[in-house]
Amino acid sequence: MKDELIKRLEIFLEGNDFGKNWDGAYQDAVPTLRLFFQKEGFRTHITSEWDSESRDTELVAVRETLVVRIPWAEDLHGHSIVDLTGLVVQSQLRRGAE
Repeated sequence: MKDELIKRLEIFLEGNDFGKNWDGAYQDAVPTLRLFFQKEGFRTHITSEWDSESRDTELVAVRETLVVRIPWAEDLHGHSIVDLTGLVVQSQLRRGAE
């Protein structure tokens, strides 16, 4: 599932003129990724590095029991970079489920 999702995200980003360089994450790539997930029926939010499992700032997308986390951080030059290979797909229990 992870590899398929990464491929779909790459195609979506490339279709939105990102090519393979997704720096300026917060200004450019993250809003575009949020749009992708919202079109797919996900709710999205940003989790700070203090609250994330990866200890990087993350875009979190949630749909029913599926959670997708995409971390981004700064490179050596201080540019924010989205690394889709760091994407994590998780399952969560529904509330009220036992």
